[in-house]
Amino acid sequence: MSKSAGNRPAEIFGYPIRNESDDARHMRERHWCPFMDSPCNKRSRLLEYPFGICSVEHQGQICTICPHRFEERSKPEGTPRVLEDIAWHYFGGLDNIIPFSEVGLSNVGSIDYVLVRHRPMKAEVEDFVAIEFQTDQTTSTGALVQSMRDFVAGHDVTEHSYRFGMNTYDTIKRSITQLLNKGTVYEAWDIKCYWVIQEYIYTNLANRYGLKREGYSPDHASRFALYNLEPERGLLRLALSRFVSTTVDEIYQAMRNNPGLPDKDAFVMNLAAKLRAKLSLRFD
Repeated sequence: MSKSAGNRPAEIFGYPIRNESDDARHMRERHWCPFMDSPCNKRSRLLEYPFGICSVEHQGQICTICPHRFEERSKPEGTPRVLEDIAWHYFGGLDNIIPFSEVGLSNVGSIDYVLVRHRPMKAEVEDFVAIEFQTDQTTSTGALVQSMRDFVAGHDVTEHSYRFGMNTYDTIKRSITQLLNKGTVYEAWDIKCYWVIQEYIYTNLANRYGLKREGYSPDHASRFALYNLEPERGLLRLALSRFVSTTVDEIYQAMRNNPGLPDKDAFVMNLAAKLRAKLSLRFD
């Protein structure tokens, strides 16, 4: 995607920064989010207009940083393609399926989407599945805000590298908490939930906590729907990569047996060095 390595916005108001089409200019002038089909509601206290960066280029990877990015539609009036992918995977089709957003879950929070299959011509729930979106977030976001200012001012940001980073570790910590809290509920209810994340985040999760890298069982309550953002005719499109499933017990066991646990002896040596420095200052 990138002509040169570096960190910069990938999409602003739904369109890649190198897209100079009339549609892209129209969206940017209106501060419009094509994924919600409404004005962008992402804000920064440093900007007087919406902070409309949907995804970023970071070290060669395209990273989504806005949950609405997962609401990309094949047609403006259609259902988000992520929901369609999951409906096909779980229900085997789209008939009698209705999505509901931000559904409350007592004592836990809310669910991003619930897909409900109803009985034909009846307001009766036949089955349902929960869907959660988890995008990444940035560090040193002031630099990303500056990239937005530069772009709006008409500067070429395509070859410039901005000094922001990705806070993927914090994203994963929040994901693990949600997986455990909500996963326990879904297992108790004997229902399924799909966690929509990008492939690179799942790879980081597997490396960090020792989760399995692949494998799917229809019996597991928690399923990961893994996506990439891929270029297509001047746009970036969500592309389903694969499904991986897990259980609350598997997550606990992976974390308990985490191969990346810090070394105790190294930690004690660090404490001893601090202690020597502290005592030396005290008695000198």
